[in-house]
Amino acid sequence: MTPSIYFLTSLLATVFCVIVLYPCAQKIGLLDKPNHRKLHQKPIPLIGGVAIYLGILFTLLINNIQLFHQAAFVSAVSLLVFVGLVDDFKGLGVKIRIFAQIAAVLIMTEFANIKITDLGDLLGTGNIELGALSTAFTVFAVVGGINAFNMIDGIDGLSGSLALVSITTIAVLAWFSHNWPIYYYCVILIASILAFLLFNLRIVGRKRASIFLGDTGSTLLGFSVCWLSIYASQGEDRIIAPTNVLWLMAIPLFDSISVMCRRMNKGLSPFAPDREHLHHILATLGYKVNQELIIIVIFAVTLSVASNLSSLFLELSESVLFLSFLCLFAYYYWGINNIWNALGTIEQNGSLNKTNESRIKYLTTIKIHKLE
Repeated sequence: MTPSIYFLTSLLATVFCVIVLYPCAQKIGLLDKPNHRKLHQKPIPLIGGVAIYLGILFTLLINNIQLFHQAAFVSAVSLLVFVGLVDDFKGLGVKIRIFAQIAAVLIMTEFANIKITDLGDLLGTGNIELGALSTAFTVFAVVGGINAFNMIDGIDGLSGSLALVSITTIAVLAWFSHNWPIYYYCVILIASILAFLLFNLRIVGRKRASIFLGDTGSTLLGFSVCWLSIYASQGEDRIIAPTNVLWLMAIPLFDSISVMCRRMNKGLSPFAPDREHLHHILATLGYKVNQELIIIVIFAVTLSVASNLSSLFLELSESVLFLSFLCLFAYYYWGINNIWNALGTIEQNGSLNKTNESRIKYLTTIKIHKLE
């Protein structure tokens, strides 16, 4: 089988699943219903994650593909999808969700033996080997990555598009390195995500998304990006340096870490949701959803491409790339804080027009009690 067959199978299978699941979700109530903190006016089916999951499974089955540690991958994502579905239906506590994510990561580390064993040459003194800490560090890193994609899933197409940027970058590197198992995984995931985005993006005259990812989908995508990134960046046959993985996921990491730090600075739980993500700032500044999406995705593509080109062609060391990443995050965090402070000052001085004033009040004063 050629990669094009895998791509078409995954794409069409996911589209078919969306079409079949759409009326089912409406009947059983698997819907994201409007409330005081959501902008959509009608209930939206939360079937994007399930459709992606089923599209991937069907592709693996119908093409009789045997990729690296396939059984472990399917087992781990099946657990996450099951828990995500329950969460989308009824809502689950943070502890249950985190426990399920830890269990999925342990399947990855203990059954597939995919774990972070070294951090690369971060300090310019040689590879930093984790040794006995590798499993614990992998659990921490992957759970963080999963929730970064979950937390940033705030506007139509954002989480899916950012996952697409990361996976496409890995696919290109795998193709150049002739690492076909990774490449085939990426092709299947890319096709399934594109199929979802056909229904989630505001395109072809559609003013609102037809379906949402739900926690099922954002968790699935976050885990898949982490799985591929770790496999691609560890071992003798690595196709990417561990430091470059940070750049692949820079936007979700920057956004989630900065938001959690802001919450803790206010004396709140880092998991207490708010309206202070990057896309909320862009909305406050007057950008429309598609404009916000384009801006954020361009940043993600720029960071991913620039880091890999710098590593491959300019031969920048891992330590320089790591230091650059930390400096960029510090600048991002400083900028985000100053933007919110400036907006608050403008509001207090009464120099806003009514549209922006109401938008800022909505974004900065609303109090919610349910996890994003």
